[in-house]
Amino acid sequence: MSETDVRRLMDIMQRDESTVQDPVFCPRCRVQVRETDHYCYNCGRSLKRGYGFVYTHSGIILMSLVLGPLALPFVWLSKRIHPIFKIIYTLALLALGYYIVIMFMQTYAAMQEAVKSLSNMQDFSSLQGFSTIKLDSF
Repeated sequence: MSETDVRRLMDIMQRDESTVQDPVFCPRCRVQVRETDHYCYNCGRSLKRGYGFVYTHSGIILMSLVLGPLALPFVWLSKRIHPIFKIIYTLALLALGYYIVIMFMQTYAAMQEAVKSLSNMQDFSSLQGFSTIKLDSF
């Protein structure tokens, strides 16, 4: 073998060593999986970010019902949902957030009105006697 053949073999061996990658393990069950897998074959956990259940259409809808507008990060981090649907989900969640704020404001105004009407009652002072409990009768 000549010196050039040895250098070529050394280059080939170095390239092969540089393309060998570390094994990939599931973060939940620590089983070795292939790098191309999206889910662990042992426990079913998603191995790629943006591919889990919460990033699917049904997961987004469930998260929207639980978290309301706070589910928007799940919408935009999803790699499974088409950008058109991301815009639709965003508009729907913003409308839901607006509705929730309006309902809270109306409820707060109704509670203030109820407190004001209770404080203006004429017989309110006669109801105060019922708030004291006589411990002697026990």
